[in-house]
Amino acid sequence: MILAMLRVMALNLVRDRGALAMAFLLPPTIFVIFAAIFSGTSGDGLRLQIVYGTTAGEGAAARLETAIRSEPSLRVREATYTSEAAVRAEVAAGRADAGLLVRGDLAGTGGEAPVLIVVDPGKLMAGPILAGLVQRILATRLADVGISRTAPAIESLVGGFTPEQQARLDAALKSLAADPKEETGDGALVETSKVEGLGSAGATVTYYAGAVAILFLLFSAMQGAASLIEERSAGIVDRLAVGPAGTDVVVAGKFLFLTFQGLFQVGLIFAVAALAYHVDVLPHALPWLITTVLAAAAAAGLGLAVASACSSKQQAQTISTFVVLVFSAIGGSMVPRFLMPPWLQDIGWFTPNAWAIEAYHGVLWRGEALGDLTGSFLPLAMLALVGLLAAVLISRWRLAL
Repeated sequence: MILAMLRVMALNLVRDRGALAMAFLLPPTIFVIFAAIFSGTSGDGLRLQIVYGTTAGEGAAARLETAIRSEPSLRVREATYTSEAAVRAEVAAGRADAGLLVRGDLAGTGGEAPVLIVVDPGKLMAGPILAGLVQRILATRLADVGISRTAPAIESLVGGFTPEQQARLDAALKSLAADPKEETGDGALVETSKVEGLGSAGATVTYYAGAVAILFLLFSAMQGAASLIEERSAGIVDRLAVGPAGTDVVVAGKFLFLTFQGLFQVGLIFAVAALAYHVDVLPHALPWLITTVLAAAAAAGLGLAVASACSSKQQAQTISTFVVLVFSAIGGSMVPRFLMPPWLQDIGWFTPNAWAIEAYHGVLWRGEALGDLTGSFLPLAMLALVGLLAAVLISRWRLAL
């Protein structure tokens, strides 16, 4: 009997393609996604996107720019900005993970650090990563800069260099500038600064409020849409199809219900965020409401499309779990997308998670106007419309069988 039970369960697994996918396809898929993310954070696969600016002249500053632009671990925007305000504006707008500004003489002494790293608090890890890369470049490819800044301090400690020692130091600096070999560096060369957002809540809290919202929108929409299969199996859809609107009223009604359910669900999430973490939702109520409605509609459309394509509730649950987990992993709901390799970031734009998170962050952290949010609104609206249309057409096709 034990072997017979084993055989029955094995046959059930083989015949259930959804269970096969969950058991043998989903685990390695999720592993590949997270392996790509976290292996990239420790190597050249991360490739932060940065903006570069300088208020300095030629010489060491020009050499640093050449080294930064040729660094394989970075993606440097083509334009070179000439003010700190311009660099901060690009980072604050989310068009770069971090900014780098050379604002003084690298070889000089005293005063503020000549290299300023500007980072969005929502991408806080980008600051130390970029600062470490700059320190490495200064130590290995501009070693003369670090020595020239520390030499005056050493000179004051030892009571001054003799003319011969000064001449030897100058010659050594020229030699290092031409062919850097030794590693040396100075932490005072680099300073990190955060851009300011709106409100008193942290950027990370604002980011994850949106990330969690779209994650649970997808889960609840997939679960609610599965009732379409139950009603189809019970013959309810067939009886409603006798009416003038056919099965369209069933799909449209469920779409509206799931959208309104998602609106209230996300409202609860952001109510907690506003009360407990001071996320400023009320001052941006209109763009927040539009974002939430579109995100909920996109999740509802996707859920109904998946449910209408499945032949059983078990199959729908299996496929929906697969879709939600993969979309959430590559779309930024689990791990911020700036930590992912560029190719994975590009794939993430095909998920509703990435667009919803970007819209929420733009509304609540960057304070963007409705016109600036159009780029995030359109993909969500298109997904809602395409998902709803697909669910209607598939339901009609199933009825005709």
